[in-house]
Parts: sequence; structure tokens; C-alpha cells
Amino acid sequence: MSRDSIQKIKETEDRAEQIVEDAKQRAREMVAAAERDGLDACERTERETAASIDQMMLQLRERTAAMSERMANEAEEEAAKMRADAALRKRSAEKIVIRGLTSKCR
Repeated sequence: MSRDSIQKIKETEDRAEQIVEDAKQRAREMVAAAERDGLDACERTERETAASIDQMMLQLRERTAAMSERMANEAEEEAAKMRADAALRKRSAEKIVIRGLTSKCR
């Protein structure tokens, strides 16, 4: 082989090595960028999920408070009806007892 041929082979090998090194460096950069993007996406998703959960919890608390208030009002209405019914029954019982005593006294 001639000296020029050997020189060209050597230059080609050197260029090939440089291309491989450049490709490896580019691959490392791409992997690092992908990892950064992945971490950013995870953090963003965690923030969005946390905000969504906070919003859901707020809505649940509001609904729970409204439901508790409605149930308390319904319970108070039912209690008022029961008190009124008890008062009527008490008056009826008192009248029956008084009639019974009155009839015994006659």
C-alpha cells in the first residue's frame, strides 16, 4: 500500500472515531434533556393533581356543610312536629284523666 492510501485510511478512521464520539455526546445530551423534560412533566403533573385534589376537597367540604345544614333543618322541623304532636297527646291525656277523675267524683 502506498503512503497516501495509508494516510487516507488513517484520516478516515480518525473521522469515523470523531463521528462516533460526536454521536455519543449528542446521545448523552438527548438523554439528559429527556430526563429533565420527564422530571418537569412529573413535577407539573404532581402540582396539577394536588391543585385538583384541593379543589375537590373544597367542593366536598362545601357539599358536606350544605348537607349538614339541610339535615339539621330537617331534623329541627321533625322535632318541632314531634313536640307539637306530643303537646296534643299530652292535652288529650290530661282531658281523659280529668274526665275520669270528674266522673269518679260525681
